[in-house]
Amino acid sequence: MMISTIEAFNTEIRRIVTGIGGRNSILYRGQRNASWGVKSSLERHGKNRIACEQYYKIIDRYKPLLNPIIDEKFERKSDRTGYPFDFKEYEEGSWALPEMEYLTYLRHHGFPTPLIDWTASPYVALFFACEDFLESKTCGKVFVYAPPNIQIGKNEVPDLRHIGKYVEAGKRHFAQQSEYLIPIVYNSEWEFIPYNEVIQNHENDHTVIEVEICNNSKAKLMAELSRMNINRYTMYLDEDSLIKTFADEWALQIA
Repeated sequence: MMISTIEAFNTEIRRIVTGIGGRNSILYRGQRNASWGVKSSLERHGKNRIACEQYYKIIDRYKPLLNPIIDEKFERKSDRTGYPFDFKEYEEGSWALPEMEYLTYLRHHGFPTPLIDWTASPYVALFFACEDFLESKTCGKVFVYAPPNIQIGKNEVPDLRHIGKYVEAGKRHFAQQSEYLIPIVYNSEWEFIPYNEVIQNHENDHTVIEVEICNNSKAKLMAELSRMNINRYTMYLDEDSLIKTFADEWALQIA
């Protein structure tokens, strides 16, 4: 179904959520181009698979360069013996990965990470699907994700690790009601993998439903979201986004 009004969007989201049937932690993701698939920024930088231990060693080395410049300080973990987390031990890595605050910080500032941004709000997702309303020539898309009713928890089965909202990740994290999914698998050690490798695997029960947003209706939808106080400033919370919000308001008034 092609969405062109906020009423149609609400109806479609209610229909999907009802059809999913009582699953917890339903998440949403908006993308301004409907032809794009879901990818982590790590994938978009050309790294489809990487051992978790290798990745953590790489990002750890940037902390001494980063810390003098930022208010928040990230503790260096690696030493001559390596990174202090056993990624070859299945049970240790099956519960929680280390340094989520650091990973979310890197993600929000453009460094490639395995985290894929989602939100608990369908309207925030709709904003990101329509954000390019001034120059867009493509339809947008909102993805609706529901986790498995029963977590598999098996070796060699690709899975999505869910990182919820309780992460110290800055103002945008809170404003966007952000949560994160990490595509991961265990094959003698933990590895970060492509999102589609998880979704296309038949041994799990991850549900993803796509809602297409009409290109010609993006401006109208952005105007409706603005009346709900969902705009560039409330999403990004910086000076540039405030001025862009004024520009959007002007553009929507003269459209």
